[in-house]
Amino acid sequence: MLCSDWSTCSNFAAVCCITAASAWVCDTLDVTSPSRLWRTVGLSIVDLKGRERARRPRSAELVADGSGQIAVVLPPGVPLWTTRSRSGSYHGSRPRRAAAEQARCRGWHVECGGGTVTASTTGEPVRVVSRPPVPGRWIGAGRSGTAVRAGQIVAAQVAVALVVAASGRGPALVGLALLTAGLLVVTAWVRWRGRWLSEWLITAAGYAGRRHVSPPAGGPDALLDLVLPGAAVRPVELAGEPAAVVDDATGLTAVLELGDPGDLLGDARRALPTPSALLPPADGEHPPVRIQLLLHAAPAPAPVTAGGTAGTSYRQLTGGRLPGQERALLAVRVLRVDGWRDEELRVALSGTVRRIVRRLGPAGGRLLGEHAALRVLGELAHHDGAWPTRETWQVVCAGGLLQASFRLRRWPDPHAELGRRLVTRLLALPATATSVALCAGPRTGADTAGMPAELTVRLAAWTPDELALATQALARLVADAGGEVRRLDGDQLDGLAATLPLAVASAAVAVGPDPEPLELSIGGGGLMVGANRHGDAVTVRLFRAEGTRLVLVGGVRAAQLLVLRAMALGARVAVQTGRPRVWEPFVRGVGSTGGGVAVLPPGRTVGGGPGSPICPVLLVVDAGATPTEPTPGPAWQATLVIRDELTAADVDVLGRADLAVLQPLDPQEAALAGAALGLGGSAEWLTRIRTDMVAVVNRRALRWALLSPTAIESQLIGRPGRR
Repeated sequence: MLCSDWSTCSNFAAVCCITAASAWVCDTLDVTSPSRLWRTVGLSIVDLKGRERARRPRSAELVADGSGQIAVVLPPGVPLWTTRSRSGSYHGSRPRRAAAEQARCRGWHVECGGGTVTASTTGEPVRVVSRPPVPGRWIGAGRSGTAVRAGQIVAAQVAVALVVAASGRGPALVGLALLTAGLLVVTAWVRWRGRWLSEWLITAAGYAGRRHVSPPAGGPDALLDLVLPGAAVRPVELAGEPAAVVDDATGLTAVLELGDPGDLLGDARRALPTPSALLPPADGEHPPVRIQLLLHAAPAPAPVTAGGTAGTSYRQLTGGRLPGQERALLAVRVLRVDGWRDEELRVALSGTVRRIVRRLGPAGGRLLGEHAALRVLGELAHHDGAWPTRETWQVVCAGGLLQASFRLRRWPDPHAELGRRLVTRLLALPATATSVALCAGPRTGADTAGMPAELTVRLAAWTPDELALATQALARLVADAGGEVRRLDGDQLDGLAATLPLAVASAAVAVGPDPEPLELSIGGGGLMVGANRHGDAVTVRLFRAEGTRLVLVGGVRAAQLLVLRAMALGARVAVQTGRPRVWEPFVRGVGSTGGGVAVLPPGRTVGGGPGSPICPVLLVVDAGATPTEPTPGPAWQATLVIRDELTAADVDVLGRADLAVLQPLDPQEAALAGAALGLGGSAEWLTRIRTDMVAVVNRRALRWALLSPTAIESQLIGRPGRR
């Protein structure tokens, strides 16, 4: 802007100087943390009042001790300068311990003790390979959503500068300046739906500038390129095992699936460590690491069957307390920083994974290979290769499901009951599927205080009404726990990436509390077969990422009971039978809920496409007296073989089964079953159990269950006895 008189020009210059100075102060200081009062200017270290503290060369790193003092760490041979104490030694408060740790790894001689940090001005430095500090983009800002930002102060002062500069320049110019100033003030200082308008504008700009749709008929690799552009899955060897890493511009990520894939009995819950407990120390020996714990659950009964016969009966059986499906994955990401080559990052990742696997135990977790990692990404995102994944402003559409992501803005108190059980209750929300990602790191000091941590939730539903109901339940649950959650409108693709096992960081990572008190566990989900003698549920993981073979030695009514309960989980059922009249009353009774039951002649191919985590397939083979060998089916398909009588010809079939369900047997059958399943002396009890009990066997592990049919099951099927 050109000024014709000296007064206006002087005013404009003065306002610009004030604005520039304010911008400098706001950029220097965290407005929400007034205690950080330090700044390096030229070759001196000064405080805000301009008093020179020490005349030394420019430092390599600034350190804020949280107490308003000036502190700076200098290279080897130069002392650690800070406020002098009464005793004459150089000291710092506890928050500076992180700086001391970083100073050590750079070869600077620093001593810690008694809750303070003391830097020695003499002595040989420790010879450690110098590594650069953690970049600022990986360190949490720790600001609340309502805190005043530096940009808001600058915007207000620019608005004032415009009005002052335009004064006396005519009505048109003054009006334009007032309009521009008003827009600046409104954009910077008006909140809408819990966010500043300036934040909405930034979100809208990011939304307009990125791709929203995956290629048609694209696989999981196309999905990965959509949520993390430029990323690729590469085979490597980690911890002495073949594995795969997700390689992208910001780091390398390995994925572990927690739990034993062959353990199909879900009657015992197992505690999981928090991501912060698995982080390596912040020293020069490790690059920055982020660890993500991803928990995925689907409710039972499934929403598509909740109003039908199967869903109503299953809700009476379980009270809605048991999930139909549970999965837990751990993503370990090493971040790319200056000074670390790719080969060094792979070695560091391998060492970190080895340490985590050792801590989890022998059955704690397994590394995923290239194909398994891509498959898991597609399954958790509900990606269907026949249809593209598409992002809109409010949801992500994939596989026919509407998915919305949310991020925790304010953490509840994890020591309170509701806060401690927050993750467990989130997984029980009334959605088709729920994913909860808890991510921590990188560690920036010896303490966990101030460590970046975030919790992201993704809800999937078939209809907008179902999604709205789940959203309301989520907001109410978090509010009751004392927290606050924000829907990621305009950033739903980022929310999808945050709830996949990639351990990516959001643009503004919130600093969370120490999540140690959080209750994190897995187990207990699946199909409820019955109840044990304590009244607890006996469940089996019938549907999984590989085919499951189940052999039932008993009557058709017991098989129909299992089929009805599997339908409540959303399974699509097909029955290959040579006696269709036995199944006709059952098929009419269940109706068309969830697609009904398809009755086919023996050997007929089952149509309808492959199974998925949301809609698995149950194939029932009822061949009568003819021995039938169940072949392993594809992923998310279970094959149930019914044997009315157990003969010597069935021993091989029973021995190869992943699961066996046995109703009361006669002594000869019990001997055959004991030999085939390795039950030993427990086989004798197979002849003594009640008629409404079954034995569930998986890898020589035996569970006894009372079938406990509901009123609906008793009316539809009758007594589930063998004869």
